[in-house]
Amino acid sequence: MGLMDRIFSRRETDFAEQLAEKIHRQFPPASESSLDKKGSQRRLEAILESVIKDIGAFQKESRPGWFATARLGNAFRWKLSDLGYSKNFVEELTEGMIKQIMMKKEAGK
Repeated sequence: MGLMDRIFSRRETDFAEQLAEKIHRQFPPASESSLDKKGSQRRLEAILESVIKDIGAFQKESRPGWFATARLGNAFRWKLSDLGYSKNFVEELTEGMIKQIMMKKEAGK
């Protein structure tokens, strides 16, 4: 393990990629086109509730700072983009994830 590996842990990147994969398994990019239907919206909301719980557990365990939060957000954004989601969808989910992390961080103070 090199110096850079010790300074820049892959923990945040791995976690972000796991979250993106979880969304991908349960709500593939082709499902985006059906978001105007209530059933698809409810399904996505249920998936995101699960993701929010995962974020809470991750925060309790690792307590990411601002730099780690930025790495997490970027890794999440890149993975969702690589998986084929639209730019708008990716930006909305990433922004929501970062807001969730920041809210939980403020509540923990």
